Amino acid sequence: MTVKEPTQDVPRISIFTGPFGTGKTEVAINYALRLADHHETVTLTDMDVVTPYFRSRDMAERLQARGIEVVAPPEITKRVHLPAVSARIWGSLQRANGLTVIDVGGDAQGARAMGQFNALLERTGYIMYLVVNPYRPFNATVERIRETLEVIETNSRLEAGALVSNPNLISETTLDVVQEGHCMVERASGDLGLPIAFLCLESRLLEEDVEEFCSQPILPLKRHFRPPWEE
Repeated sequence: MTVKEPTQDVPRISIFTGPFGTGKTEVAINYALRLADHHETVTLTDMDVVTPYFRSRDMAERLQARGIEVVAPPEITKRVHLPAVSARIWGSLQRANGLTVIDVGGDAQGARAMGQFNALLERTGYIMYLVVNPYRPFNATVERIRETLEVIETNSRLEAGALVSNPNLISETTLDVVQEGHCMVERASGDLGLPIAFLCLESRLLEEDVEEFCSQPILPLKRHFRPPWEE
């Protein structure tokens, strides 16, 4: 199948957020790697102060080997006040060249961590993507997706510009699972008035007939993390 490229004509700063289980860290990493195939300077900034299992910073060496700079405080926990360790993050956002991908926790605490950069982001321009996996509790209905969006936008003082459709059941994902979940994300898109930027699809499913139900660009996904219950 012909894959529409989701990383062309993108703003300098792309923010990925979403509750635990939506796969937003996998999406952010795969998106940064895709950008690195087409752009010389790419930075991945890990601001997820929420999720203990899947962190962009745990991929730092592999990302750096691909030419991606990883910006992340070495140890962020819920007890650390982020501004005390954010000098490199400020620097990465203020650069005039290159592209920056930001991985942000998808609850009130994670959104507030992003909110401290509100004024700078408004000046430089950004797009914030809400990653949606309708097979997770926080995304199980359009109303739950709306509630998640409101919490993130209120606490970050930033506006989401688009949804990212990431319907999956991890290793049990089939094309039928993707199609049913993507239809749910499309309903949310219509109700929220936010476009779907792209659909995420594991590379093993790329040869399937996705174009029958998806008109959006597709981001091929390679899984870099396994949940503890699969190990």
